[in-house]
Amino acid sequence: MEKIIGINPVREALKINGKIEKVEIFKGLKKETISEILNLAEKRNIKIDYIQKREENSQGVIAYVNAYNYYVEEGEFLEKIIKKDKSTLLILDGVQDARNLGALLRSAEAFGVDGIIIPERKSVKINEAVIKTSTGAIEYVDIVKVENISKFIEKIKKLEFWIYGAEANEAKLYYEEKYPSKTCLVLGSEGFGIRKKVKNNCDIMLKIPMLGKVNSLNVSVAGGILLSEISKNRRG
Repeated sequence: MEKIIGINPVREALKINGKIEKVEIFKGLKKETISEILNLAEKRNIKIDYIQKREENSQGVIAYVNAYNYYVEEGEFLEKIIKKDKSTLLILDGVQDARNLGALLRSAEAFGVDGIIIPERKSVKINEAVIKTSTGAIEYVDIVKVENISKFIEKIKKLEFWIYGAEANEAKLYYEEKYPSKTCLVLGSEGFGIRKKVKNNCDIMLKIPMLGKVNSLNVSVAGGILLSEISKNRRG
């Protein structure tokens, strides 16, 4: 049985997730803080256990889930987006940190991303840290595991997606681009960036100019900046 930890993640899971077995709530929490959680659990007839000890970093709220699968099958996902006139996708080429994936899920949900695509190997898996950091966004954004990122890019190019990669050097300033109605952003791993083969499949490389002395941004911060720009500055 898996755990969803934190007030916001549990609240959003109660709205959508159909496999919650029970919710544990720390007795010391104020009722007004968790009123929506209590109401949602009551409506769905989900058992609530009040506990004496608060688990670290849980905000006093934990939901227990029976073998919930957050991944969407690739073919099913492609069938969904092929019907859309406008779509934004996010490919993560080897992101390893759970908190980065969680934060990128938050940005993806905020800026209307239809799905996050990750490789089956050499990528962070969905775990408690990802779910908690996403603060509920994981319930609203499709996550697709694919065997080969480059082959997936080839497939979506046939669906008229333009592929943008993010890097620090020899790239176009991100705010100078007018993004098409079907846009895919590729972000690389924390340590090594986008792999060469994947980069070669990108149509345009983007960079974020920086004025500070440390010439790098956390991948989740960079992703948030770029997705915000794509969201507000898209053609069509």
